Amino acid sequence: MPHRVIEEYVRQVRGAGRNAHLFLWGVFLVGLGQSIFSLLYNLYLRAIGLSDSAIGQVLSKTSLGAAVAAIPVAFLFRAFAARLVLVIAGAGAAVMLLLQGTLTQPELLLTAAFCAGMVLTTFRRSIAPVVMRESGEATRPYLFRASFAVLFVAAIAGSALGGILPHLFRGLVSDEGHAFRLSLWVACAMTLLSTVPFYAMVEAPSSGPPPPSPWGQLVEVLEMDWGLLLRLCLPTALIGLGAGLIIPFMNLYFQDRFRLTPGEIGLLFMLLQGFMVLGLLFGPAVSRRMGLVRGVVATQLASVPFMVLLALSGSFPVVLLAFFLRGGLMNMNQPLASHFAMEVVPKKAHAITNSLLALAWFLSWSVSADIGGALIERRGYTEPLLLAAGFYVLASVLYLVFFRKVAESRVPKGGVEIPEA
Repeated sequence: MPHRVIEEYVRQVRGAGRNAHLFLWGVFLVGLGQSIFSLLYNLYLRAIGLSDSAIGQVLSKTSLGAAVAAIPVAFLFRAFAARLVLVIAGAGAAVMLLLQGTLTQPELLLTAAFCAGMVLTTFRRSIAPVVMRESGEATRPYLFRASFAVLFVAAIAGSALGGILPHLFRGLVSDEGHAFRLSLWVACAMTLLSTVPFYAMVEAPSSGPPPPSPWGQLVEVLEMDWGLLLRLCLPTALIGLGAGLIIPFMNLYFQDRFRLTPGEIGLLFMLLQGFMVLGLLFGPAVSRRMGLVRGVVATQLASVPFMVLLALSGSFPVVLLAFFLRGGLMNMNQPLASHFAMEVVPKKAHAITNSLLALAWFLSWSVSADIGGALIERRGYTEPLLLAAGFYVLASVLYLVFFRKVAESRVPKGGVEIPEA
């Protein structure tokens, strides 16, 4: 029964200990701040006079910063106490978001966006090492899922609050840009508040083996199967190229095509999170029925018609359904792809593989967000959406070519899935 499953989750998470509870609160506050900020930031940049091309450049620098930090962050949690890393990252992220929501000079915005991307990627990458450190074997699967559930709850709350804030502030200030700026400052404050629960965590003495020396880490990297890693990363990069062309601009898409207000856009993004949760929940069923490789390919290809509808349809109900279903399918896809990657590489290579996949994603997203902004400014939204659909198809074909011969017996069809950013 669903209520029994929820009761078991609550019981297991309650028993995970004080540090785990504080970590979840910190993750919630970071997720809340990021959700508000990401919903409104493009609209703010448009309100202060930036072109779509300039907005794309700013967004691309955020992803570039995340790409640069993806691999170093994996080693930070092996070398330093999680509490220290999280507190510094929370304070740094709040400062960078504040600068992004205050500055107006394009050059300074690009620098702030790059630095924000570097520090914000720390939180997503923190889930695996902190959960592994703060939970026992029985509690760990529940705490993993609870961490991502908290992020989804924060995204829903942030989308709702982010849609309301500009309307509330609009009655207090004279222009729309100032109302957006005050709303972004609220997001900064939420992010800064995350440092309180992170600071309250108590770092327990490590009972495991000491982290490898820098030389030992280098040896680990050199001994990896780079052919396999390339085959895993290339489809991920192609999906990132496609997604970066349009996904960062979806709030502008609804504003431009259907004249929606920030509150209405916030409501749509809040509902989208519900479809994404459904996608996450149905992921294990897809992997059991189809296997991980076929599941990854099927969900990616199934999202393509909905991207075409977003590109070509002028009907708001059709576009709305396509928006929700595309998001749900791709959120079903990412845990399957991540799970498959973790199953086909050695355990000692999990951390670096996760980081390389993140690097491939963020780097390709950075390139395509820059291109996407310029395309939207010159040609509108149709071409970026169709190009994104083409990249999804190409990624699916390559994934099937690379891994169709992988014996399904090597890849368990259950277990914990590790969603990616």
